Amino acid sequence: TSYKDGNPDVYISDLFYGQEKKLSYYRGLNIAPDWSPDGEKIVLTLSQDDGNSDIYIINLDGEKISRLTNDWANDVSPSWSPDGEKIAFVSNRSGSPQIYIMEIKKRKVRRLTFKGRYNTSPAWSPKGDKIAFAGRRDNVFDIYTINTDGSGLRQLTFNSGGNENPSWSPDGRHIAFTSSRSGSKKIYIMLADGSDERVITWGKGNDTDPFWSPYLNYR
Repeated sequence: TSYKDGNPDVYISDLFYGQEKKLSYYRGLNIAPDWSPDGEKIVLTLSQDDGNSDIYIINLDGEKISRLTNDWANDVSPSWSPDGEKIAFVSNRSGSPQIYIMEIKKRKVRRLTFKGRYNTSPAWSPKGDKIAFAGRRDNVFDIYTINTDGSGLRQLTFNSGGNENPSWSPDGRHIAFTSSRSGSKKIYIMLADGSDERVITWGKGNDTDPFWSPYLNYR
């Protein structure tokens, strides 16, 4: 997402040729893109119609394929399941930001998280059996995992600084995340059970939003 034209729009960049293409031309928010597992489509948040943020699927020329949510609430942060059949997203339709899962074909939605007043940034495990997310308790965000049937909620981080933006390694063994425990935001890695935390960025400034290469496993 870039504000280079004054509006938050989604772009796609060819890393080999250095060319970029604007995918979204809609007024309002065009944010939080996530690729489909087959690389053919993108799910993202748009707010071009009524000002509310809703979840849409677009193809790679920017054409809208379908609108997945349409309600008064703000629906944001979509994340595609590994099998391509479901979307996890964040919505305040229950009064506070919580994580929901939608079956795309049936448009069937169910609430996944019930504990905590603010849960965000859902990330599917490679097997599709768990979701990592950032949950706020006592004004501090920590990383949690939960089974996709709603069972097995587990807190992974226990630090005074905020811990956000979880990202699974391709083999499912590790989770990378952003933490401000040292003052500035840095990238950390831990095992998927929360053990063996370690920082991997040390430079000046803030480092956020880690994302794994599909061809590189951390060991």
